[in-house]
Amino acid sequence: MKLIRKQFYITPTQASAIKQLAAQQGTSESAILHVALDQFLAREGIMEMQDPLADLIGMFEDPLEVNHDDIYR
Repeated sequence: MKLIRKQFYITPTQASAIKQLAAQQGTSESAILHVALDQFLAREGIMEMQDPLADLIGMFEDPLEVNHDDIYR
């Protein structure tokens, strides 16, 4: 995932809440902000939420893979 640097101001209360949430979840403050921004943009209909496991689809070949077209012939 390519990231673009942005700088903005937040209130001391927001900073404290982000720091506390990151500590509780064992993650970074930037990860908290990424999730929050993704959720906000999805709620506003500007961006779809991406399933964090979506990139795994099709990544591996399954030796038991079934050709579903053959099932109905």
